[in-house]
Amino acid sequence: MENFLKIVQQLGLNEKQAHEYMACLELGSATVAELAKKSGVKRTSIYNFMEDLVSRGFLSEVTRGDQAMFVAENPQALLKKAQEQLTNTQEALPQLLALFNLAGNKPKVHFYQGIDGLQKIYEATWASKEPIYAFSDYKKMMNLMEKWMWKYAEERTKRGIKFFCIAKDGPWAKKMVIKNVEHKREMKIVKEGTFDTEINIYENKVAMMSFQRPFAGVIIEDAAIAQTLKSIWQMLWTKLP
Repeated sequence: MENFLKIVQQLGLNEKQAHEYMACLELGSATVAELAKKSGVKRTSIYNFMEDLVSRGFLSEVTRGDQAMFVAENPQALLKKAQEQLTNTQEALPQLLALFNLAGNKPKVHFYQGIDGLQKIYEATWASKEPIYAFSDYKKMMNLMEKWMWKYAEERTKRGIKFFCIAKDGPWAKKMVIKNVEHKREMKIVKEGTFDTEINIYENKVAMMSFQRPFAGVIIEDAAIAQTLKSIWQMLWTKLP
């Protein structure tokens, strides 16, 4: 019964309304007093939302003699309504997305938390149609999620996305150099600086992943920000041996 109640609530009803609909469904037709007894919801509370259930098509109100009776709508009809709502939303989606993207001067920022969140940020780069330009510390990255990072590099390579990287010197950076050709990667290694945050610049986006607890990251979608950071990256790249 609890599972059914949760499903009914997903149609837009609160817990009490869902109880009333289920009670009416079982009884076939019922008075408010009968619904209260069946559902365990107080009669005074039921009066507060019965009109809403009727207006939204979950119940119908009929008169038998001098009594008002309520009849539950066929669940198949409710399913049809839910499908119609989904179809209407899907048809409106292009216009909604157009409105979402109207504010060209307003960067879109998406936050992520935890190691799972960092992985989602990396996965988002798989959709890039352009090379990725990065600042990386492979020691911090591989110590945190070595097995997953190998999978990431393989998938990025499979999708044909080139990776240009300014990397912090260390044993892991030297290991990665060996696989540069295999992983469609070019690297330049620096001995100075601290890279506690991985930065990936691609298309009109900048992804930043912090390797310090509590592990969090962000994707900023803004052409001006991406172009500025890419220019800084390129200036440094050209000066490195």
